[in-house]
Amino acid sequence: MVLLATAALAASGCVYRMNIQQGNYLVAESVGQLKEGMTRSQVRFLLGTPMVPVAFNDERWDYYYFFSGRKYKQPLKRRLTVYFNEDDKVARYENLGVPTQTDLAQIERDFKRAQNEMKKNRKKPGFFKRIFTRDKAAEPTSAPASDAKSEAEKAPDPVPPSQPLPAPAGTPSGPT
Repeated sequence: MVLLATAALAASGCVYRMNIQQGNYLVAESVGQLKEGMTRSQVRFLLGTPMVPVAFNDERWDYYYFFSGRKYKQPLKRRLTVYFNEDDKVARYENLGVPTQTDLAQIERDFKRAQNEMKKNRKKPGFFKRIFTRDKAAEPTSAPASDAKSEAEKAPDPVPPSQPLPAPAGTPSGPT
């Protein structure tokens, strides 16, 4: 009985759920470069061919992306639809959830702002930590002038500024 219960418990915790990715994964830089007036071949070069072609409407390309994983309660669904006019140029496009370069820049700014706010709201160290740790602000940041002179005398510059630098190896050394 105990062996059966142990096997059932072990089997339930050891189930591997694989991440599932389907459709076109679009890079934010490429989506940001999409513009009205581009030709079909330019769109194909930029975004690739759509995974699911529309059989009855050749004037529309749909780029779908679906991602399901253990970390996400609901799967990520994204869609970019490109509409072409009669002369095979992009008339318009609809972006539903596909990030662009400006979106990524905004996310990065928001992330930095959140980090700065966390640093501001960080708790002060405890009483004993403040007593037994050294304060970096109390330590001197620059050496006294007498120590600076002795350092300069100990380590002379290998090439004084009055002498020209030697020519790099493999260059002619005479007048040209």
